[in-house]
Formats: sequence, C-alpha cells, structure tokens
Amino acid sequence: MKAVKNCLSEIGQSREPPLSTAIPMHHRTSPSLRVAPDDEAYWLSIRASMQPMYVNTQLVNTRRGPAPFRVREVIRSLVDLSLAYELDEYEPFRELKESGSSVAIRQSLAGYFGASADEIALTRNAMEGIATVLNGVTLQPGDEILATRFCYDSNLAIIRQRVRRDGVVLKFVHLPFGPASEADIVAAFEAAIHARTRLVSFPHVVARTGLVLPVKQISEIAARYGAFSFVDGAHSAGHIAVALDELGCDGYAACLHKWMYGPRGTGFLYIRRDRIKDIWPLFASWSNKPKDSIEKFEEVGTVFKALPAAILETMAFNLEVGQAEKTARLRYLRDRWARQLGAHDRVTLLTDLDAEPGTGFAAFNVEGLAPQEFAAALLADYGISVRPFSMEEDAAMAGIHLSPSLANSVDEVDRFVEAATAILARTHNSFRLTT
Repeated sequence: MKAVKNCLSEIGQSREPPLSTAIPMHHRTSPSLRVAPDDEAYWLSIRASMQPMYVNTQLVNTRRGPAPFRVREVIRSLVDLSLAYELDEYEPFRELKESGSSVAIRQSLAGYFGASADEIALTRNAMEGIATVLNGVTLQPGDEILATRFCYDSNLAIIRQRVRRDGVVLKFVHLPFGPASEADIVAAFEAAIHARTRLVSFPHVVARTGLVLPVKQISEIAARYGAFSFVDGAHSAGHIAVALDELGCDGYAACLHKWMYGPRGTGFLYIRRDRIKDIWPLFASWSNKPKDSIEKFEEVGTVFKALPAAILETMAFNLEVGQAEKTARLRYLRDRWARQLGAHDRVTLLTDLDAEPGTGFAAFNVEGLAPQEFAAALLADYGISVRPFSMEEDAAMAGIHLSPSLANSVDEVDRFVEAATAILARTHNSFRLTT
C-alpha cells in the first residue's frame, strides 16, 4: 500500500507549466531561436534522450515518432497499476476520467495549441477525432462534403460510407500535385464550394510532399457558405506552429505520437466553442453531457491509463525543446538533403523548399527510375529506409518521400545523399539507353 501511495503522490506532481506560460511565444511571433538548427551537439543529445529503436536508418517518420525515454519511463512505471489496481480510496489515477482525460491535460494541450480547455477533448488518436466529426456532422441527402485527393484513405473511407448510407455527395477540390501557391490553393477551393456544401475536410499538411494548406483562408471560404471546416492535423501538430484560435477552423484533430513524440494511443480533438453543439459524439454520452460540452466527446469507455498519464511529461519535453526550434531543425534536415539532391539533373523535387510555413517533409522523382526501384536499392544496398508512394486517389501522383525527425542525425542525412548519388550514377547508363 505504501508503494501505491508513493505512486499517487508522483502522479499528482504535474510537469505542466504554469498557465501564465502555457502558450509559447512562437505561436504569436517569430522569435530568435534559443538553439540553432545546426547545433549538432545539442540535437545529438535530444536524439540520445529519445533512444530510437531502428533496425535500418529510418528517414520516414510520418507514422510515429520515438517517444523520449522519460515519457516511456512514466508509462513503464504505471503499467502494473493500470492493469491490476481496483478503485478504492488510494486510486492512483483519481485525477483522470475513465477516458484518461483530466483538466490538467486539457489545459496543457489547449495552452500549447492556442485554444481554450473547454474546446479540447482527449482522444486515443487522430482517427478517433476524425471519425467523430466526419460521422457527427448532420447531413441530409444531397448535401455535399468537399475534400481533397490528399486526404488519408481512412478519412475518405468514412466519407464514402456516409455517401452510401446517407445519400450525401463527395466532391474533390482539384489541387496541384507538388508545389502550389497559396493563391492557387484558395482559388481551387473557391471554385469547388457551393450552396450545398456542408462540410469541408482537408489536411493541414499533405503528408507525402509537405505542402501546407492555408487553413485560415479555406476556413473563411467555408464559413461564407455555412459549411463546417475540418482539418486533419496529424502532420502539423508538433511539426509546425499551430495556433487554433488564429487558424479559424471549426474543428481540428491530431495525434500526439507523431511530431509531439508522445505515447501511441493519445490524441486530441478541437471543436470551436460555438460549433460543439453541431457535432454528434461518436459514443452517446452516458452521463448526459450537454450538447455544447466538449466533454461529451470523451465518454469512450475504459482506456489504458498509463498512456494519457504520460501526456504531461510529453508536453514538458516539447516545451523544453521549443516548437520553433523543432520546426527549424526539421526544415534544416530536409534542406540539407533536398537542396543537394534537387540540384541533380535527373531529380525533380515535388516540394517547394522556400514555401512558408515549411515542414520537414519533401518528395522527389528520379527520371528513368521508378520510386519503388530507387527505394529498394537504397534499402538493400545501404540500409536506408525511404518511402516510395502513389496517392490512393490517383496513382499517377507518385514519388519518393522523406521525413527525418528529431531522432535523426546530420550524419544519417548525409549518408542518404551519398547513397542516392551513387544510385543515380550507377543507373546513368541504363537511363540513357531508355531515353
């Protein structure tokens, strides 16, 4: 029992910063960086604190990022309690609801992402938040959902289920594949939306190419037509600065295990306060939460509480590193390989490296060499993992994707450039024979 009381005491000692400092200044301004993106000694110390467990050199981090060792230690210390302890007066997770959420967690997330705690619901991943909104918007037969071909296939699967079930219409915004100006993107949405549009669903960051969509302008277009603007933030949360109160979207869903480097099985859903009442929860509220309460989205049943119990440690890690510093480092790693490789006469970049805001993602094609062939040679001969891709909605939209993380080093990126250059050199003759 003494051990349980000690654990209860430790959980109560939140790592959350004071609320007065919870909203980092990088969400409002562009300050000078505390740590330079090329300070390799510092970033190697961050890598060491994450202890990635990769077999090959992993340069694709869009599925998940390695949680810092300190976050993993919190989870490890709570596994037995999470699996074996029954409720009593010494309940070690008393501050966490059955869903794993708490006021402190919601305040911390709201502070970091520029929202109010009463607009943030804890979820188990981005998909849960996405499914909540895509299923929860009230639609009538003939109503239209506007989406992009860059939406995840799982998002589109939900929309297509509503098409079959409810008789609604799915319409795509035709966006360029590769670099695109903000004006071109806005014009495409303007051309596609009309009076029957009720929901506009789009990614903040296109995962394959790193294109950042102008959320504020798109949300303003949706608002003029009375449509709900919904953003898939899986690849922007923790990757670029996100201030939800400035973006102006009605809803935003994200996970914490990608670019926040948090526990797998944690995420959040943001719904602007005046739109909460318009979205049905994925699970009916057993406690009869009011329809305008964000907490109605958190009644999902029992969860493994060791995971959400580590969120405050995750937030502390990110605040200590700094979002502006994280973004600058990810862009530095991208530019280090992409500018060198992009100068090759057989390489076509699918990413505008000078676009603002920019990400750590980039993609390219090699003339005379299929993406799958390039990636296979890189893995087999050099032990480096990149991702050949083709968009689910249009296989002609294909390329090779890289997304280094904080767990990657300059040496790994440089080794990729050397390996890629060698592959280009040795395939030069076969390329000439086919042209």
